[in-house]
Amino acid sequence: MKRILAVFIVVLFMLFVLPLCVAQNKAQAGEQAFALTTEITPPQLIEVASPDYTPEARKNKIEGSVTMAIVVDRKGDVIDAKVVKGLGYGLDENAIVAVKVWKYRPAERNGEPVAVKMEVTVDFYLNR
Repeated sequence: MKRILAVFIVVLFMLFVLPLCVAQNKAQAGEQAFALTTEITPPQLIEVASPDYTPEARKNKIEGSVTMAIVVDRKGDVIDAKVVKGLGYGLDENAIVAVKVWKYRPAERNGEPVAVKMEVTVDFYLNR
């Protein structure tokens, strides 16, 4: 009897709860991100996280900027970040980690928040 009840609960979960979760994730992932144009007020950076320097990069005295293509969603969160031009030595990965923590005031189009695609740079310079 317990086994039948457990199977029944799992089936109910798979039929009703799981499809709702999948549909919600697809809606968020499928959100259209606009390129910045004059019709769109760009997002404003309000919270920044600094990336860590890797020991290998510090040892080799690597300095420069990592250029990244990011997507900022309608809530102001960075939901995607890809390196366009990197430095290597683990700095690219650390830049991604830092940028995904950044918070923005969302971009707006016709007064409504929208997701946007844009490029940002993360600088790595050793203290002299």
